[in-house]
Amino acid sequence: MTKLIAQVVPTERIETHVELARWSSETALLVGTLLTAVGIYAIVWMYRREVRGQLNARSRGVLAGLRVLLLVLLGFIALEPVLVNYVHRRIEAYTLVLVDESASMSLTDAYRRPADAQRVQNAMGELPPDGILRAEVAERLLTAGRDGLLGLLAARNSLQVFAFSDRARSAHAQVDPDAQRSEGYSVPTATPMPADSGWDVPLGLNPVGPTTDVGVAVRAALDSVSGSPIAGVVLLSDGGFNKGESPTTIAQMLKQRGVVLHAVGIGDPSKPINVSVVDVNGPRSAFKNDPFSITVRLSANQLESQSLQVELIEKSEGGLPTGRVVDRRTVRVEADGQVEPVVFERKVAQAGAVSYIARVQPVEYEAIRTDNEREMLPAVQILDDKMRVLLVAGSPSYDYRFLARMLERDVTVDVSTWLQSADIHAVRDGNTIITELPTTTEQLFRYDAIVLIDVDPEELDPTWGSLVAAFVSEHGGGLLYAAGNKYTGRFFRSPKTSSLVEILPIVPEPDAEILLNELGQYQTRAWPMVIPDAALSDPILRQSDNPLENRAIWSALDGIYWHYPVRREKPVAVPLIRHSNPRMVSSHGPHVLLATQFVGAGRSAYLGFNSTWRWRRHDEKYFNRFWIQLVRYLVEGRLLGGRSRGMILTPKDQYEIGETVPITVRALDERREPLIVPELELTAAVTSISPGNNDERSDVLPATDSQPLRIPLAPMVGREGYYQGRLIPASAGTVHLSVTLPSGVGDAPADRLLERDITVNPSLIEMRDTALNRAAMEQLASTTGGRYLEVDEAGELATLIPDCSQTMVSRERPKPLWDNGYVLLLLTTIVTVEWILRRKARLL
Repeated sequence: MTKLIAQVVPTERIETHVELARWSSETALLVGTLLTAVGIYAIVWMYRREVRGQLNARSRGVLAGLRVLLLVLLGFIALEPVLVNYVHRRIEAYTLVLVDESASMSLTDAYRRPADAQRVQNAMGELPPDGILRAEVAERLLTAGRDGLLGLLAARNSLQVFAFSDRARSAHAQVDPDAQRSEGYSVPTATPMPADSGWDVPLGLNPVGPTTDVGVAVRAALDSVSGSPIAGVVLLSDGGFNKGESPTTIAQMLKQRGVVLHAVGIGDPSKPINVSVVDVNGPRSAFKNDPFSITVRLSANQLESQSLQVELIEKSEGGLPTGRVVDRRTVRVEADGQVEPVVFERKVAQAGAVSYIARVQPVEYEAIRTDNEREMLPAVQILDDKMRVLLVAGSPSYDYRFLARMLERDVTVDVSTWLQSADIHAVRDGNTIITELPTTTEQLFRYDAIVLIDVDPEELDPTWGSLVAAFVSEHGGGLLYAAGNKYTGRFFRSPKTSSLVEILPIVPEPDAEILLNELGQYQTRAWPMVIPDAALSDPILRQSDNPLENRAIWSALDGIYWHYPVRREKPVAVPLIRHSNPRMVSSHGPHVLLATQFVGAGRSAYLGFNSTWRWRRHDEKYFNRFWIQLVRYLVEGRLLGGRSRGMILTPKDQYEIGETVPITVRALDERREPLIVPELELTAAVTSISPGNNDERSDVLPATDSQPLRIPLAPMVGREGYYQGRLIPASAGTVHLSVTLPSGVGDAPADRLLERDITVNPSLIEMRDTALNRAAMEQLASTTGGRYLEVDEAGELATLIPDCSQTMVSRERPKPLWDNGYVLLLLTTIVTVEWILRRKARLL
């Protein structure tokens, strides 16, 4: 790759001199002059006394003159006179101006301290009541015509102006259209602009860059003027320094090159006041008229003991595009800066997707207002159907009895039970009574989830395990295996259930029976459950919307007497509960008691103990809530897509601008078999946007909702029915993903349409600390020998940066004045004329 560098543009002035190549020193020239004078005197003396021939006074004078002229001409030739051109070349020096256009420069500062506000007013004039944009301050400082910083600097040196964030771009120099991008920045060719024009043209700053990398900007600027003198570097920034080299490293690099950097700080140096919506949590699904809660978590900086106004906005299908405010709350920031979570209770009477937006009202002097609202994604799916659950148990354990009764009473559940130990004529429990265990695809497809409680594998059909595994992974069903002290050992060893063990979120322990014998089958002491911090907010374990209260409830519930040991959770599984007994620890950590996992289009879970019924003595609601939330987790894959012909899967629901979004689509045909086609097409449309960077690559979603992006999805090798692709969002907002599958016999349009929403958030790095980093800017400038200046001192740069242009004088190759035909002709003419005259005077 060819790297373009600046072309040195000199100005030239030529001086011409006549010089003597030989005998040009003072002594030699004096001796030569004296000898010439003696020769002239001798010629005149001799011709005055010449008595031969026919000479008169005039003839004597002419002959003497010719001889003297010949002598002078020979002396001229002996000195070898030459014509020399001296070229004076002036090489222009460059002042490099670097302007920050990262996202933090899009903030509006109202300047809380009067002294800081006065500085900006001195430079900008009267400030607007709501403050002034940082990028606008930089723009106006630089481009106010002759009085602007660019005009003042251009009076002494040529300029190169760069705008930068995570990369640098030429903002005011002319850019070669064939310039290549190298190492994250573009290197333009430097073409100096006249000092009297161009400096009042707007720079077109676009403050949306995800990070601030001063190092890459400095190196791009230095490379652009390679070979030219550098008068200095001027940096206008708020001093983010959140990517790339540190200020110390940049300063040392500039110091080694002998380049001085001056910094102008832009932004409010006060600690930022900010309130933001950190998270909006709610269930992924709920049934019609079934109450559920939306929990909003807030963050507040420098707002201790102040009140905040929080609104909950509900957006439903067929409603207003902007949604409607359904509830308002007032919360108070504690003295330590903490804010209690805000819980909104909701109940929806119509099936469909319902999205919620939490919005907190801006406060005075708040610079960042883009984080004052956040939408919960994915939306809550309000379900019209009941959850259809098949409950299979090996024996009537306490957990089975209480769970069967609870599911049978729940209006959102349609449960069928199969107790293996029951007599063939026994009355079965459940809302839908079955007389045999479902063993065909048609029978299993009626259910959304299967719960196995310590089943006896010997009572199962040899193909039943494979059928259930396909039901989960291929058709979005849910599977829970709850261990018990009767048949669990057989379950993990039996070839009939090996396919079920493979889709569970744990790796079995081959020596589990030995461990149980060593520890004792029956424990006399209950060990507390350990819930990892990351799992405390999991919907399955949500006993309260307050995290502290939720942890207190789980700490108070009865612990574990018996459990079935497993080796570890699988790499893609999520462990929710672990054992606290120090003896129940393997090389992979404490024993897993509860874990979940996505399996293809479905989900699986493992419960390693059999005493959840004990929680009922504290309050029946803890047992009921745990089990209903666990069942809802299992059936979500089926209710939210398993009944259609596929699913759109992404590793997470929220991404940042510029982050790659891997997309996997699970596609089935009308017979619910893997769909085999050469390619699928995914449509990505931005449904709500904020300004962002545009990119013309085919996999980059542009910052507009007018033209959806169409992304080809290629089949995955070795996985029939799976297709993959990717996109890179370039703007913040909600992105709607959809795939329309080929039509099949008897298919409804809704079955062929796969949909999913993801949220794209602005880069958070730039907003973590938005105060002007004056200390870093001062360190960078002082280490290089430069100065840090406030905005009202920026004009001093015109005197701080001298004219560093250089003048180089070169001597061209001398052109001889004596060594040519004219001199030879003159010499021949003189000799010939003298010979003729002497001949006529009869001196020969």
